[in-house]
Amino acid sequence: MLLKFLFKPREPQFALGEDIRLRYLGPSDATAFRDHIHELHFEDFRDRFNGLVSDYWLDKYIARSLNEAIVIGAFAGDHLVGVGELHTGGRIEPGQGESAFSVASDWRHKGLGTILLKAMLRAASDNDISTIIVMTGSQNHAMKALARRFGARMQFAGDQSVGRINVADGLRLAARRLKDRNFPAPPVPIGEPPALSASLT
Repeated sequence: MLLKFLFKPREPQFALGEDIRLRYLGPSDATAFRDHIHELHFEDFRDRFNGLVSDYWLDKYIARSLNEAIVIGAFAGDHLVGVGELHTGGRIEPGQGESAFSVASDWRHKGLGTILLKAMLRAASDNDISTIIVMTGSQNHAMKALARRFGARMQFAGDQSVGRINVADGLRLAARRLKDRNFPAPPVPIGEPPALSASLT
């Protein structure tokens, strides 16, 4: 499965109306990813990493993510405003992926996190991942609420909250919620999987 991640297509882009488009991120996007993280307000940065981290640590994290994980970027024009990550391997059990999200502070509470999570659910399904793990700081109420909307039961684990989203169930909930709330969905791309599909059936 790792090879599917390493050699996933980088070119397909998915138009989300006139405001947002999604595409996979790769190593060449490291600067945009770093700039996006540094643009987060203090509280949002803290929530994303459950604390503060050094630039050295952040650069290593970004390089590892872009080389080893499925990373989906949301762009407003040429500006990266949201990132969804799905990590596998290491201590993560087969068939599971650990998620991470960051949304530009000015784009929060506009449905962008929901769009990224829906795209991540489709990418997980296309890569034989049946469970998405959500780990977030206990103070990150927005992330916990988003995970719950897609079926996660959040539980405390030390200073973090941990939940699991069943991918099949999450896709069904995503289809219903996106339709009910009129969120745009990525159209089917041209290219090889993994792909972010609008079809949820």
